[in-house]
Amino acid sequence: MKNYLFSYGSVILAAGLFLTSCTKDNSTGDGKLSYKVKPSNFTASIGPTTSGSGLIIAVNSNSSLTWTSGNVNVSEIDFEAESKSAKIEYELKQAFNVDLFNLSPVLGSISLPDATYEEVELKLVLRKSANSNIPLTLKGLYTDGSGNKIPVEFYFNEDFEAEVEAENLVVSGTNDYIGLINIQLNKFLTNVVTADLSGAVKSNGVIVISSTSNTELYAKLKANLNVFADCDFED
Repeated sequence: MKNYLFSYGSVILAAGLFLTSCTKDNSTGDGKLSYKVKPSNFTASIGPTTSGSGLIIAVNSNSSLTWTSGNVNVSEIDFEAESKSAKIEYELKQAFNVDLFNLSPVLGSISLPDATYEEVELKLVLRKSANSNIPLTLKGLYTDGSGNKIPVEFYFNEDFEAEVEAENLVVSGTNDYIGLINIQLNKFLTNVVTADLSGAVKSNGVIVISSTSNTELYAKLKANLNVFADCDFED
């Protein structure tokens, strides 16, 4: 079964890097599509029930968690765009280590023939690692109801497909288009409640969340990888 992420999106390629084309039709046109990552909502509420969690809240508020750093290691990037007359596919198989809080302006750039693309998809393939370069790491600070601050570290080391989709992208002439991958980090905590963090086991004062540490909390954060990103386009 495939897992789909938020497209936790965020592989950073050099601004001039183009994905390699696997298949492409012979249509004319040279519209350029560039992907950029737009992270937001770094601080989320942590309530006693799920209805009070994952809400946008001010940094350093009591009963909140603020993400402060993170990295993703991507093994492969796939791009697909489908119109009524053609299906465009691009693929880049190369390992990238990405600092999610120090983003380059462009994820990648692709030239597309003139068409209306009913479906557009960008997929980042994450692979389980036997070394320190695991697919996803997030670190932050939990402020409890009394104002005490506790470091939190989330380590995700599994195979995963990070995907964002969009519809009805019209490419015409030589216009440039920007696909914004909107990463709403508050949604990563929508089903995490106060009891999850107050009852978590600490390692040297840090709440470590992984497949072997605080596993129930790990399962909640993993489930949220499906829902905290989307994509839209600008020209």
